[in-house]
Amino acid sequence: MVHSIALRDIPATSRLFADYCEAKPGILGLLPRYYRAPGAFAEQARLVDQRTYDRRLLCSVLAEQNERLGAGPVARRSIERLQDASSLVVVGGQQAGLFGGPLYTVHKALSILETARRAEAELRRPVVPIFWIASEDSDLAEVDHAWITDRDGALELLRMPGTSAAKIPVSRIRLGDEIGPLLDRLAGFLPEGGESSTVLADVRQAYSAGRTYPQAFGAWMAGLFGPMGLAFVDPSDTRLKRLAHGLFDREITQNSPVSSAALEQTTRLRAAGYEPQIDLRDGFLTLFHQDPARDAITITKAGFELKASGRRFTPRELSALLEQSPDSFTPNAAMRPLFQDTIFPTLAAVLGPAEVAYFCQLTLAYERLSIPMPLLVPRSSLTLVEKKIQRLQEKLGVTMVQLLERGDGVVDDILKTKVPAAVSEQLTQGRRKAAEIWDRVTAEIDALEPTLHRTVELAAGRTQRQFEFMEKKVLQAARRKDETLRRQVGRLTAALAPRRGLQERALCALPFLAAYGKRVLEVAREAIDPFAPEHRAVVLD
Repeated sequence: MVHSIALRDIPATSRLFADYCEAKPGILGLLPRYYRAPGAFAEQARLVDQRTYDRRLLCSVLAEQNERLGAGPVARRSIERLQDASSLVVVGGQQAGLFGGPLYTVHKALSILETARRAEAELRRPVVPIFWIASEDSDLAEVDHAWITDRDGALELLRMPGTSAAKIPVSRIRLGDEIGPLLDRLAGFLPEGGESSTVLADVRQAYSAGRTYPQAFGAWMAGLFGPMGLAFVDPSDTRLKRLAHGLFDREITQNSPVSSAALEQTTRLRAAGYEPQIDLRDGFLTLFHQDPARDAITITKAGFELKASGRRFTPRELSALLEQSPDSFTPNAAMRPLFQDTIFPTLAAVLGPAEVAYFCQLTLAYERLSIPMPLLVPRSSLTLVEKKIQRLQEKLGVTMVQLLERGDGVVDDILKTKVPAAVSEQLTQGRRKAAEIWDRVTAEIDALEPTLHRTVELAAGRTQRQFEFMEKKVLQAARRKDETLRRQVGRLTAALAPRRGLQERALCALPFLAAYGKRVLEVAREAIDPFAPEHRAVVLD
């Protein structure tokens, strides 16, 4: 069973993303093509066909990487299809979150698969689904933890102990021995029975000491989605960076054409009434230097300077370093999509709301660098609803939007409905009658002595506050009598709106996989439709 909610009705949905999904002219005017427009896929394919790609090297790197991840024969056959000169790619990426990260990672993988399937059926040529592991991201705090619900439905945080030096890419951070006790703690939270033992064994195999975050994440994801034909790519591979050498070198030798184009597009975005996603600053390359920490490269009159270390380069020296050591460079948020679409024959990119926003800042960069900008396909948005949670939701009469807006505050909303009708009605009538009386008194006193108006207002306010005080006391009495309700709402918010946000932005997939097995992926896949952008609540039988 599937229930739909308009994305615009979901709190925290940006106007840009809602407008994009609803095909509003204001935002579509800033992009070259729209993915749902008739003929859009054929036009994008035609533009990609005008470029050449080193398919042989791509396939070699992907085959090697996916073999290490254990992606399996179906993923391997997907990679082999990329050797076909007519093949295209649908790609989407995500950070390498602990234990697979939030559920939107699963939804993105399924959205990539569905978009590739639909595109292949329409174009009648191979379309390969690719998942881009953001291995060079340096924000450890965003990937070192996972949120989970325990056996009682309470929200729990699992965090990998330890820290690393600032701005070190996660591809260089290895899991320590602390992963063992953390996995033991996870085992105590997973539901008893079902597929818990299988899921836990798979997680232990993927997340073992000595592996980097991307390696563990990739192995876990490959086990889930490799059998569906999804292939994975780790962009930190030196060979892939060499494929984008021309793009990176142009950024150096031409003083960041990507930045200047993106800044100009950002001005257009603001003029259309939208706030930019990427905070772009003039005077910086869209490449970082990496040794091993990431360091911004500033543009100076004499060439370039590393912001943190102060090390200086002439344009020729920096270009030579790029040639000798591509691993010393990594793209920032503006350059990363251009890197991706330089090395892959990209038909479409599957994106979350923030990614759609920052792609909208890159239109001119794609155009000026003669790289076909991919069709932007919104990742499908889902909430997985267990039957017991659905029954509780119906019993309490609370919608998911209310939970997102009010969180645990819906307890008070419900309690108001549980106050005896006679008491509630008497208090309401008392407030209304008191207000009417004070209105008459105010009018008479104004006629008698206008200087007393403020005194009368204060007295009237005190009367109303007395009624509010009594209403509060009645609610407190009801709350004391109904602690069960508070626990029920806590379970509901933990399941459907954890941390006052969509389920998919917090909870990981493990409890659902443990309770329902991998068939939960098939249920979610049936609900995935990137071509009908809306939020869908999927009831699990």
